[in-house]
Amino acid sequence: MSIKNLIRNTLIGALVADVASLGLHWLYDVKRIAEVVKNHNDQPVFVPIDARHYRSDVGYFAHGHKHSGMLSQYGESLRLMIVSMKACNGQLNTESVQQHFKNTFGPGGSYQGYIDKPTAGTLQNLASGQTEPSGIEDDQLPALSRLAPVILTYHNQKNFNQILDQAITITNTHQDALDYGRVYADLLTLILNDTELKTALQQVAEQAPDTIRKGLKDALNSSETDSVQYGETTGRACPLSQAMPLCFHILNNTDSYQQAVETNIRAGGDNAGRSIIIGTILGAYYGLDENRGIPIEWLLQLDDGLTLCQTCDKFAQLVK
Repeated sequence: MSIKNLIRNTLIGALVADVASLGLHWLYDVKRIAEVVKNHNDQPVFVPIDARHYRSDVGYFAHGHKHSGMLSQYGESLRLMIVSMKACNGQLNTESVQQHFKNTFGPGGSYQGYIDKPTAGTLQNLASGQTEPSGIEDDQLPALSRLAPVILTYHNQKNFNQILDQAITITNTHQDALDYGRVYADLLTLILNDTELKTALQQVAEQAPDTIRKGLKDALNSSETDSVQYGETTGRACPLSQAMPLCFHILNNTDSYQQAVETNIRAGGDNAGRSIIIGTILGAYYGLDENRGIPIEWLLQLDDGLTLCQTCDKFAQLVK
């Protein structure tokens, strides 16, 4: 696979996984998820958005304004980073990202929908002139959602860690956000360098900071191979301390892009946030492949999927 195709597949993998997860996002009752999936031809992906799925307080219905095929706020954050870096000749420019962030999520912006805590806090900081950093003390998944193009561009450079932290703190300044951001970057870097997936997972877990290492290693060493069930151990919510170990468990116990994305959706909670991480890693690892990679028929279900693919292709051409 050429480096340009690898970059494109990495980004498309994240975006497709995000869109596929939207219909069951923030549904925490896995039994309820199983019921909905059964009524959707046993398919957990691209489930139509319906408030009735969330009856009896089994989750949080956040996407009533959307329809199947659209990106979540995580996917929109990733898209704006790709667009910003593409506009800056493939480079990270914090001011450009912040402007794109305001143009997307701010008042009158292109995005209409749920605004999470770090997004709201970042917008407030930007409005008050706080830009270095513009993020807030928050340890949740939005910290990682837009990092893939930064990792793809800078992972081999000596000042990579500094650049990565700069990208993370645009929205999140919590130490967990920085630590898990490094874990995500290290894992994707190993995959980009042709490391076998399970080897990469073990290596990254072993080298993780002391404060987060145990959760990652436990996820890889657990005798429980059902990730839906393992979510009872990790938790299914937005904090990275729950999400990243569950991502590691899913990646370690599935053997295709489709299986991993479907398992992640069935695991419930903030599955859309986790999908960005899982989709990135497996988009890079499996690519677009009939057997184990990103299903072409999934790609065709994205709203304006052609434009998204073209944007990713154009970005890939800029990465040196």
